[in-house]
Amino acid sequence: MNSIEIKSIDQFIRDIVALKNDEFDFFIFRGQRINAPLVPSIARYHHQDITNIEKRMLLDLKRRGKLLLPNTVSEEWELLILAQHYGLKTRLLDWSSNPLVALYFAIRDIDDSETPSFVYLFRGYNDQVIDKDEITATTSLGSPFEIEELKVLRPSLNNERIIAQSGWFTVHPYSEENCGFVPMQMDEEVKVNVTEFTIIPGLKRELMDHLNMLGFNAQTLFPELAGLCHYLNWEHLYQKNELVERC
Repeated sequence: MNSIEIKSIDQFIRDIVALKNDEFDFFIFRGQRINAPLVPSIARYHHQDITNIEKRMLLDLKRRGKLLLPNTVSEEWELLILAQHYGLKTRLLDWSSNPLVALYFAIRDIDDSETPSFVYLFRGYNDQVIDKDEITATTSLGSPFEIEELKVLRPSLNNERIIAQSGWFTVHPYSEENCGFVPMQMDEEVKVNVTEFTIIPGLKRELMDHLNMLGFNAQTLFPELAGLCHYLNWEHLYQKNELVERC
């Protein structure tokens, strides 16, 4: 896996453009505060029967949340996307087709500005993509629990947050051979198409200022009241270079 340092937004964009060629059909990006394996959140729980546990969690969500779920949630893939959106541990991993969205998520918590953060680029092909908008009454994608290799899920644009964040997902298969989910950095079929960008320590505050100027902030990426409040905290408190000492 290649690794590139990010020293400025313009250099970051230039490096991405330099990686683009006709061989690949799409680029997606993911920002992370720490150098952690590229696996979904369910992978952090090492239960032997994790696939069946995930299925039961989704079934319980559908049953217990019947009055809270939209009427449009009628099949497994849509329920999985909704569950991921609201924080259920699933085999989906969040990505964005916009590199600046990923950069924002890598540095949105700038309290740890003396440690590096990371943006990951995955380059892929159309035969890896599952497109929710291509599902019809006569089309079946099969079950997300039966895939045997990494897939990329392009969701329907029916959610304000997905639209604002240009959201995509990777769908990760459970490996019986490895008794778990294989990180993308270790998957022989995938890792050659993953590039790691490292944000050098001490640069996050400056990059966050530049992202805000370009329109990437909590208010625009979380189009709800919580996003506005997060943005106001940053604008009035976290953005300050020095903390005022208590009297």
